[in-house]
Amino acid sequence: MAEKRKIAANSRKKLLDDKYLACDPLPDPNNEKDLTTFITLWKESVDSKVMEATERCQTAEDVIRSMNEILVEAMC
Repeated sequence: MAEKRKIAANSRKKLLDDKYLACDPLPDPNNEKDLTTFITLWKESVDSKVMEATERCQTAEDVIRSMNEILVEAMC
């Protein structure tokens, strides 16, 4: 039983990976909370300049690209 507790405790620990060390602002496509937060913040914000809107669209495209990569990996 003690070993199971140890395994459960270790599974809850989230190790720092390259994404966090690189300070990547994109949400983790494997994490539903990250994606939901990203979408909610995007819907609530207002772009006052065309350049801001363009940058945000590029960010959304990057998120979609990473999600598509996961989909391709899952299909293989």
